Amino acid sequence: MVKTFRSLDEVYTFYNKHARERGFSIRKDSLKFSKDRARTPRLRRYLYSAAGKRQAKFCIMEGRTRRLRPESRFLCEAHLTVKLDKKLNLWYVSSFFDDHSHTLARPDEVPFLRSHNQIKAFERAEILAMAGAGIRKHIIFDNIVSRYGSYAKSPFQRTKLYNMCYREKMKLLAQGDADTAVGIMLTRKDIDPDFFFEHTVDAEGRLQNLFWCDSQSRRDYLDYGDVVVFDSTYKMNRYGMPFIPFVGLNNHRCTTVFACAIVSDETEATYVWLLNTFLKANCQKRPKSVITDGDAAMIRAIRKVLSDMWHRLCSWHIEKNMQKHLNHKSLKEFRALLYYATTHKVFEERWAAFVRKWQTEKTKTWLHRMYRKRTLWAASYLSDGFFLGMRSNQRSESLNSSLHLHLDYGMTIVDMIVHYENCIVRLHENEAYDDYTASQTLPVTVTECQAIESYAAKAFTQANFYMLQQDMKKVQEICGCVEE
Repeated sequence: MVKTFRSLDEVYTFYNKHARERGFSIRKDSLKFSKDRARTPRLRRYLYSAAGKRQAKFCIMEGRTRRLRPESRFLCEAHLTVKLDKKLNLWYVSSFFDDHSHTLARPDEVPFLRSHNQIKAFERAEILAMAGAGIRKHIIFDNIVSRYGSYAKSPFQRTKLYNMCYREKMKLLAQGDADTAVGIMLTRKDIDPDFFFEHTVDAEGRLQNLFWCDSQSRRDYLDYGDVVVFDSTYKMNRYGMPFIPFVGLNNHRCTTVFACAIVSDETEATYVWLLNTFLKANCQKRPKSVITDGDAAMIRAIRKVLSDMWHRLCSWHIEKNMQKHLNHKSLKEFRALLYYATTHKVFEERWAAFVRKWQTEKTKTWLHRMYRKRTLWAASYLSDGFFLGMRSNQRSESLNSSLHLHLDYGMTIVDMIVHYENCIVRLHENEAYDDYTASQTLPVTVTECQAIESYAAKAFTQANFYMLQQDMKKVQEICGCVEE
C-alpha cells in the first residue's frame, strides 16, 4: 500500500519526524508545477541536509580573512519524493532512498540539527510574551527545557531562541531606537487620553530628553504627591543616559510612581526642564518637600523651580560619601550631626567641635562643602519639614533595583520603557492587594485605649494604623511606669 498525504506540510512533518528518529536533518529541494494555467504543485522532493557538495569558491582562503566554515555537504543521496494524484487530490511517495553516506547524529546531538531546531508560531508568541514581561532569555529557555524534561527533547535550542529575540528586537527598532520610543508614547496617548509625555531633540534631531506619566500616576500624585523622591544615579542603558523616576509613598506607605524621565545629561538646564515638565504634567501642583541625591546641578535647579519647598539630601548617599572622606573613628560623631535634631545654635557648636577634632588637609574641602549644604542634610535644620518619615531616596532605589533584575548595560531606550511599564504593573498589583486587605480585614486592638484604636482601625490603612498602635503601646508603657 502506497503512503499518501493530504498536504505538503503533512509530508514535511512525516519525513522530519522520521529524520529525527534516525538522526539526520532534512531540507526542501525541487518543487515542480503543472503545465496548465493553474500552475498547481505536482512534485516535491526532500533531501538529507548533507546532500550535494559545497561550491569550490567557498572552499578556498583566497581573499578571505575569516576562517572557513566547516564542510556540511557530503554527496548523500537520501531523499523522499512525492507526487500529486490529481484525481484523489492526495500526495503519494514516488521515490524514497534511506541509505546515508555520512555518520548519523546521536540522540543527544539531534536537537542541534537545523530541521529539528525550529520555533513554531505558538512557541514564538509565548517566548515574546515572557520576554515582554521582563523575563530574561536564559530563564525562558530553562523553563522550556524543564517543561520537556531535557534539552534533547526541546523543540529548539538556546541559540535559536536568542537569535529569534534579537530579530524581533531589530524589527521593533527598524525606525531607530528614539523614534520607536516616541512612537510607543504616541500609541499610549491614543489608548489613554490622560497619558502625558514630552520630549526634546538636539539640532541634529536626536532625542535629548523624554518625560512621561500615565493617568494613574497623575491621579496618584494628586493624592499622595506631598513628598517626591528622585535621583539620577541609575544609568543602566547603552547610551549612559540617566533614568530618573519620580516616586513617593501611597496611603499604604508603599512605593508609588508619579512619573519617569530619560535625559541626555545632568546639567542644570536639563533638570530645570525636567522639573517644569513635571509640574506641567500635574497641573502645577507643587510638592511640600523633595528628597534627592547630592547632585549640585539638581540642587541649583530645585532652588530655581521649587524654591519654597523643603529639600533634603539622601542620607544614604551622605553615609556613603562620609565613609569615603572621613576617618572611620569620626563616623559616629558625624552621624549624630546627621540624624539627631537640636537647635541651630547647638548644631553650630557641635559642628565647630567636630571640625576642630577631625579636620585634616584631606577632609577640609569636603567638610567645607558639607557645611555650606547643612540645611539640606542636618536634622537640626530639617526637623520642621514634612518628609513622611523618609530620609533617603530608597524608594527610588527600590524601583531601580527592580528594573536592574531584568536589564543590563546593553539595553535600549525601548527596553527601558517596556520593562519600566512591567515594574509599574507589579506596583499597581501590590497596591490593589493592599487595598483588598484594608477593605476586607480589620486590625486587632491590643492596647487599653480600645475606642481610639477601633476608630483608627476603620479610618486608617493598616500600615498607618500599626504605626499609631506602636506609639500607643509606648505611651501606655510610659504611663504604667509613671503610675508605679
